[in-house]
Amino acid sequence: MREISPEVSGRSVSRVSLIRSTLVFDLRLNDERRLLISLDRASPAIYLSSRTSIRSNREREQEPAFLSLLRKHIGDARLVRLSKELVDRIVEIDFEKTDAIGNPIATKLVVILTGRSANAGLFNAEGVTLGQFFKQGEVQRISSAGPEHTDGAPADLLSDLNESLTQAEVLERISTTKVFAPQLKNEFLARCRESSPADALRSLIDDLTASRPVPLVYSRLPLGEIDDRVVSPKSDLLVSHIELNQARGMNRYQFESLSEAADEYYFARQRAMELLSKYTAVKQELTREIARRENAIKAIESDRARFENPERLKRFGDLILANLATARTHDSTVVVVDYYDQEQRELQIDIPEGSTLQEAASLYFSRYQKARRALEALASRERSVSINIEPLKQLLRRLDQEPTCDCIDEVIAEMDQLLERSPNRRIDRKKGSEKGSPFGRRFRSTDGYEIVVGRNDKENDALTFRVAKPYDVWLHAADYPGSHVVVRNPTRQPPPHRTIIEAAEIAAFYSQAKRDSKAAVHYTQRKFVSKPPRSKPGLVRLSSFKTVMVEPRCTAERIRS
Repeated sequence: MREISPEVSGRSVSRVSLIRSTLVFDLRLNDERRLLISLDRASPAIYLSSRTSIRSNREREQEPAFLSLLRKHIGDARLVRLSKELVDRIVEIDFEKTDAIGNPIATKLVVILTGRSANAGLFNAEGVTLGQFFKQGEVQRISSAGPEHTDGAPADLLSDLNESLTQAEVLERISTTKVFAPQLKNEFLARCRESSPADALRSLIDDLTASRPVPLVYSRLPLGEIDDRVVSPKSDLLVSHIELNQARGMNRYQFESLSEAADEYYFARQRAMELLSKYTAVKQELTREIARRENAIKAIESDRARFENPERLKRFGDLILANLATARTHDSTVVVVDYYDQEQRELQIDIPEGSTLQEAASLYFSRYQKARRALEALASRERSVSINIEPLKQLLRRLDQEPTCDCIDEVIAEMDQLLERSPNRRIDRKKGSEKGSPFGRRFRSTDGYEIVVGRNDKENDALTFRVAKPYDVWLHAADYPGSHVVVRNPTRQPPPHRTIIEAAEIAAFYSQAKRDSKAAVHYTQRKFVSKPPRSKPGLVRLSSFKTVMVEPRCTAERIRS
């Protein structure tokens, strides 16, 4: 604060803007520098920045209410004083402007730079809260009428400090003050590797209080290469005003001022975060595609077990017809001579109760043909599903071994080629969906019917009440939150029961019943689905429906644009 306060005191606020979670105050400083207050809870800070790229990086989003509040109360106001509390990482900024008749109006901005609880609140002269940046956690006004406090560690940390104290005991003592952020605690531990805990604490406090601040940035990679390879912004990029033992072996950069160091650090951190976000998104997508195929193969193997040995069905049909004159029928069974057996022993075969032998034989032949077709379809499906599993796994291993920007781009291109989709596709980092993708997730049932699945509450509403037609089939997991599922039905004839079952399995899969072995799914025609007045998105009312029990899974063919 000693460095920033003389630069900004007495300056008028010409503009207040917001970049992500960073407040930007234009105070008409030299070299177009601006006062930046980062409320990023992973790395909160306050510093001066001269980067002209601030304007172009601004996100086009709806303006938050707190920003409008700042513009109303401190726009054109004079920054009177900037101070910091002694032990808390709390900064107070006093502003003053005059009303229409010349009366002074005081406003205070309180900034809390404490990691997960980072926040900012605006107060009037009476201490009444006008608003705060994050709604979670109340910002308290801490008024200090005296001169600016001097940064430093509390003196009682060094009282009764002796060589007999263990590292754990010193850490417990450190935890009593808010001065020691996680980075300083890590530095204490690093110094303990070379000296006793007591000496490590003494040297650290001496550096923090008695030594002249040294504006430093440490980086695992050269700063110019920070967006060429994935690094951890938390451990591979550090900013400090003292020399850090924990950063030995890293690239060390010293600057003229703490603000310059912070400016360079946050610029590098932003680039590192963007590359890490891209890397994580691609890795998650690869993992998801591999898991989807592996799950599909497991489902295919389960289905194959249902159609095992179709020749046995044909054999039963043949034996029933060969024994028409001699077969003995008992309710739902028939006893025939097994001509396939060398000893020609008698064989008992189940038949539908009340059916003739010819009808029973015809049923076995029909089941035989169905089983053969099913096995052929499953084999074809298995080939199409498994063909890309190993190439996708190779891409995932390559990404782990070489997490560079070039490698990530190459993996994205090869993944798009494997999955036969447009290279112009762009991943939405916030929602995890694809820009330009068709409405909802789309699948094709075994009978050729299109199945559409909503991806969130708003899309569920749109799918059910804007896209679906009256005779389309609507499905949803019973008693569980989940996606709305619609079977597109171009005729008034109900879709085959097999398609209903496949759609129900998908509805259960895209619900919170996904991990259950069996789940109940309601289904009805879309015309029996209505929306209660003033209800939340995704909430519906059913005037008529049926329920089916299915296994939550998704084995239908995915339709991709």
